[in-house]
Amino acid sequence: MSNSRRLGLIMIISGASLWGLSGPMLQWFFQETRLSSSDYLVIRLITAGIFTLIFLSFRKVNVFAIWKYPRHWIQLLLFAVLGMLGGQYAFIETIQVSNAVTATLFQFAGPVLITIYVAIESRRWPAKIHLLAIATALSGIFLLITNGSLDQILLSDKALWIGFLTALGFAFYTLQPVSLIKTWGTMTIIGWGMLIGGIVLYLLMPSFSFANMAGALNMGTLSMLISIIVISTLSFLLYIGSLKFLSPTETSLLSSIEPLVAALISFLWLKEAINCWAVFSSLQEYYSYH
Repeated sequence: MSNSRRLGLIMIISGASLWGLSGPMLQWFFQETRLSSSDYLVIRLITAGIFTLIFLSFRKVNVFAIWKYPRHWIQLLLFAVLGMLGGQYAFIETIQVSNAVTATLFQFAGPVLITIYVAIESRRWPAKIHLLAIATALSGIFLLITNGSLDQILLSDKALWIGFLTALGFAFYTLQPVSLIKTWGTMTIIGWGMLIGGIVLYLLMPSFSFANMAGALNMGTLSMLISIIVISTLSFLLYIGSLKFLSPTETSLLSSIEPLVAALISFLWLKEAINCWAVFSSLQEYYSYH
């Protein structure tokens, strides 16, 4: 195994684990505050975007160079609004209407969409190992929704639709920015994606107030908010950065550790019952790839 491939594997497994951890942290945060997913996302995206771009500037990276190339900044805007903002908004909204494990398992369906897209684009059937991973992911989602019985739907219509959008957003931000990352680097694309996505959401929310946001936080919830921003930003950097060394299909399949981490943290910390179907599906897909 080459060093670059080994680095890619370390990055995706670390990034997926951190994203799985961020789900229960967000669930606790929303339980302890009256803030909406939009309130959180405005702060998280703008703050993380600004600090990422400032960090790059101190390292003498010309973060504004991309704006000289219309074809590239148009792609960047699409990534920021549909991928970064759209995917994260759907994920966080799924946590609010259901829970962290459900949100991560729906995101875990993203590899199915990616594998299908790559197969259509390349006009080749997926490898047997990828077909097994798809079957495992779909069966896990089916069991999560129905608990094994078509007569018993466990999720609301809203949770189902937002969950599907979570999977779609995951697929989009995995596939769309690959060429941009190879040209401009992971941190530049992530930094601008976060900042633009946060500004767009802020403009769409005339009722948002930084003063009200600050008044809704105490020392505990503020500390948690900062921790979530750091962990989720690092998760994104590791996940998107792994695309330099691994294919989108490999990256998305290896991210299947997310629901397992989210389920275990939710059980140990939030005292929620472990959804055995989610854990089984996550383990099956993860080990089917290996």
